Amino acid sequence: MTFACVTRCRNAPDFSHFNPTTLTHAGHLISRTNLIIPKRNDVVFNLSGLKNVKTCINRRKKSEMIPRLAADSEADIEGHSLSDVIHGFYTCINKNDRKGLEDLIYRNCILEDSSFPYVIQGKKDVINLFIQLAESMGENVEFKLGTLCEGDELTASVNWHLEWMDDQIPFSRGCSIFQCTNEGEKLVIRKAQIITESPIKPGIFAMALLKMVTSFFNDFPSVAKWILRSPHTILQAMLNMYGLFLAPIINPVLTFYITLWKFIARILGYVISFLHVIGKYFNKKSSTDDNDSNTSSLKIDQGPSSLP
Repeated sequence: MTFACVTRCRNAPDFSHFNPTTLTHAGHLISRTNLIIPKRNDVVFNLSGLKNVKTCINRRKKSEMIPRLAADSEADIEGHSLSDVIHGFYTCINKNDRKGLEDLIYRNCILEDSSFPYVIQGKKDVINLFIQLAESMGENVEFKLGTLCEGDELTASVNWHLEWMDDQIPFSRGCSIFQCTNEGEKLVIRKAQIITESPIKPGIFAMALLKMVTSFFNDFPSVAKWILRSPHTILQAMLNMYGLFLAPIINPVLTFYITLWKFIARILGYVISFLHVIGKYFNKKSSTDDNDSNTSSLKIDQGPSSLP
């Protein structure tokens, strides 16, 4: 059997100039003493060179493995840090899963919703609000997520809408912005900003209203700064003024119109029920007349029976 060493490495010796001799096995199968080792032109393998070959191969494998593992770990962290948290959050709302929400909400979470005039702070209050939302949605309404974008510093945004049995509900679109943080070995939601679609569509009148407001702010900058710094106080003051001056006049009128429309709706319901009964009566009578006419026509066709 003839062999030649072809392994190449940076630190390994080059054996290409050697001419290895043939190792001959003698005829006796049991004895190993007949193995003839050539004494001339002996090839002496340097064990340190083989060790260098092994070291070179190991270093090459490690150099190729470390960047690959680093890339996989970074992709795994990014894949499970934001998008999975957001999808899991809306899945818990769709399934009314309070335990799942408790695992995803930070202990000092802050919620800013455009539907509320105040900021909701604290894990307990935020979870209670989302549970009330899930109970209001019922079994057939659920969130459907659109485009989800991930940003720096563990921030993400997603647009969504509500669907009832796979049909989109009007005026139910919105956008949410989340800021996450590390809590132990998991990511949780630290802050959420929710912007919902308004059912009122002013269109071009919104520009006219904006022009009026900006003109007022430019004419009275000190008042404008006070209003912008305390919008909740202005809203509360307007509600108090409505309760003192306008509510005694408007509330009775609204109550009268609501009672009138309830009475009209009840009368319309009675009329529709009466028409439905009359329609069933005439439909039954017409079907009876048709049966009688068919029976009489059959008798005429047969004619009078003759006795034998």
